[in-house]
Amino acid sequence: MSSALHEFVLGGLAAALPESRLDNETLSARLGMDPAEIERRTGIRSRCVAGPGDTASSLGARAAHRALERAGLAPADVELLVLSTYTPDHPLCPTAPAIAHAVGAVRAGAFDVNAACSGGVTALLAASAMLGRPFGNALVVTADLTTRFVRPDDRSTAMVFGDGATATVLLPSGARGARPWRVLACELGADGAGAALFRVPDGGSARRPVNGHPREPDLAVRMDGRAVFRFAVERGARLVGELCDRAGLEPEQVDLVVPHQANERITRALAERTGIPASRWFSNIADRGNTASSSVPLALSELLAAGRIEPGARILLVAFGAGLTWAGLAVEAGDVAGLVR
Repeated sequence: MSSALHEFVLGGLAAALPESRLDNETLSARLGMDPAEIERRTGIRSRCVAGPGDTASSLGARAAHRALERAGLAPADVELLVLSTYTPDHPLCPTAPAIAHAVGAVRAGAFDVNAACSGGVTALLAASAMLGRPFGNALVVTADLTTRFVRPDDRSTAMVFGDGATATVLLPSGARGARPWRVLACELGADGAGAALFRVPDGGSARRPVNGHPREPDLAVRMDGRAVFRFAVERGARLVGELCDRAGLEPEQVDLVVPHQANERITRALAERTGIPASRWFSNIADRGNTASSSVPLALSELLAAGRIEPGARILLVAFGAGLTWAGLAVEAGDVAGLVR
């Protein structure tokens, strides 16, 4: 196996999910579909949906407060805050500073990452690579409220997406005497030729006035479901192979794959294509839905809370999303220095 690219201590993880839930029975009446058909197509039974008072910053701050408490790290001691979101509070300013302010991280540098559903893995890679030099710790937050941009009657998106946030505290290798997590390999990629497969038409600088006058923006997401499905399966399978090659792992040596929770059928197809048994692919999509960049860290936190990851386990974190983007990490698990729930 190859030596580690870098290492970090996992200080603690936490999640913040909206209280409101949307189950298939309720959704089916809106879409004119049988509830069982929704589950068959997606693997989802219910999903968390943001309430009127929820924002990316409010959910992100809730998760951050919990993660810092579990890690035993004072907010004022946070040095770096990286937020992954493609649904910021406002389009023309970052949301990370608002979360830093809300939690009292008054010394932290803070910035947003937008890699869509790949963002959770991308932000984790970026923050962990910056530990030690120059930052002594990092708080990685993910927060996406995709349902705010979904048309209620759009079958391609309304069935799939849920909302949520996570927070992960990272400490430098050697902190607290904990066994570090070792990054064995990483991969980032993008293909802008597929940018139109998933996007909100308006709200950015590409918006055009009509005859010089503003018009009502179209803020509902558009998704070519079939094309996105093909991309996720084909690119996701290649990503797994590339990570294994770079980490010096054979498929049978991978203990666990934590993929982006996009669709249960995608996960099953990836297991078939990669040769890694389906039993080693974790899925929590049934009661979470597709939580965008929060999906991989949310799944990881649930696995750790359940005691299903032992130190030394070889894990692939794999994500793909709009843009088109993809991101992957091959890691060897270490200890968790704080609490995980």
